[in-house]
Amino acid sequence: MWRTLASYIRSKKQICLTVVSSGIASLLLPGGRTTHSMFKIPILTMESSTCNIDKGSDRAELLKMANLIIWDEAPMTHRFCFEAFDKTLKDIMGRSNCSDKLFGGKVVV
Repeated sequence: MWRTLASYIRSKKQICLTVVSSGIASLLLPGGRTTHSMFKIPILTMESSTCNIDKGSDRAELLKMANLIIWDEAPMTHRFCFEAFDKTLKDIMGRSNCSDKLFGGKVVV
């Protein structure tokens, strides 16, 4: 299902990021990367953790332009990883009226 959804979004010339929790599973999704690699989530996360992505970086711009983020194996991921990603996206999205929304207003499935 994720492959079909990602292919559809990309066929519309939109950006779909596909990430997973483990390295082996990343090979199963087209363009798949691990969450730690794509989002620069620290390996050891704490409640105060954030992703290591600078606001003006190419990675931040990619996240801003993304239309959909598919996070496979999400139930196996610790909540601190989600919270770090949420804080980072809110910071990256800035004043675009989305900084108060979950994941900065980005669609994450």
